[in-house]
Amino acid sequence: MHAILILNPVSGVSMLASNEEEKEQYEERIVTALRREGIEAVVRYTTPEDAGRGLAQEAAEEGADIIIAAGGDGTIHAVATGLIGTKGTLGIIPVGTMNNIARSLTIPEDIDEACKIIAGGKTQRIDIGKINGQVFLEVAGVGLEAALFPAAEEIKSKGWISTLRGIFEGLSKLFAFQPTHFRIAFDERRSRTYSAIQVSVCNTPYYGAHFQFAPDAVMDDGLLDVLIYKNFSKMEYLRHAFSISQGRRAFVPKITRRKAKSLRIYTETPVEIHADGVPQEVKPASITVVPGALNVFVPEEIAAGRNVSSKGRKRTRRYTRSQSGDLFRDGELTKQEEHIEEKGPLYVK
Repeated sequence: MHAILILNPVSGVSMLASNEEEKEQYEERIVTALRREGIEAVVRYTTPEDAGRGLAQEAAEEGADIIIAAGGDGTIHAVATGLIGTKGTLGIIPVGTMNNIARSLTIPEDIDEACKIIAGGKTQRIDIGKINGQVFLEVAGVGLEAALFPAAEEIKSKGWISTLRGIFEGLSKLFAFQPTHFRIAFDERRSRTYSAIQVSVCNTPYYGAHFQFAPDAVMDDGLLDVLIYKNFSKMEYLRHAFSISQGRRAFVPKITRRKAKSLRIYTETPVEIHADGVPQEVKPASITVVPGALNVFVPEEIAAGRNVSSKGRKRTRRYTRSQSGDLFRDGELTKQEEHIEEKGPLYVK
């Protein structure tokens, strides 16, 4: 069995090591855990120039059976992107700061347990999303969410000065941001217009700081979960974020939830766009799902088709289909959100 381990030497866990000796012990622990499960892996390290995509492509071209990403969401995203369109199977050892992708697939953060899942050989093909051609595994966003991501990265940085700077920047952007009109065409059907502050298009239930924004999102259903944040005041947005961080769901009536295979988003004024936290060019957003684009080692219950949440509960489906064929959540469409025809895009940059 030909296995390549792509290791991020500066991931969240390894950065906790106080010296080079401890970092080597951290790396050895991963290699030993794999060896214990019968997997001999060649280790390759990510660099600032190659976060893992190029290494993954090389591993697939060499015919590696297993390509393992050990790091956080950024490393897993990079390696996964390199494996799209190849025969390589992705193994995940989540040793980063957030590990939302692993959490969404119910892969534990314990190194030994994650290695057991890879050795178990159970796989599942999962979806990816694309926004204007850019791959995302977790979420693509248009509007306030995209504007706030740089501040969130500052808060995650080491040091209280960076944290304070990130909080100040985030609050400044929040209170300066104004709602705009989003015209959205779902699955190439007629468009619908919303007054909103952001649109989040989710492939995973978790993103950000372990926040479960899209609890109904499933990574293998061939659909993206679309969250449209309507008519939020600034304080309501802050309270909503806090509630989500505490595992509660607030202001649900103000969030329209849709499921779609593709959508195009036009805005009345130019607004920021991101894909998994990476800023994108400001222009009309064309978003689509690519079903089953990636083969991943997963726990047995996921491979068996029992779609469960990270807490082991079966997922519920509270979506129905309208006469136009759109999937929407019961009770969350208002009279103001009727279908309208548009002859051209709203104002875009």
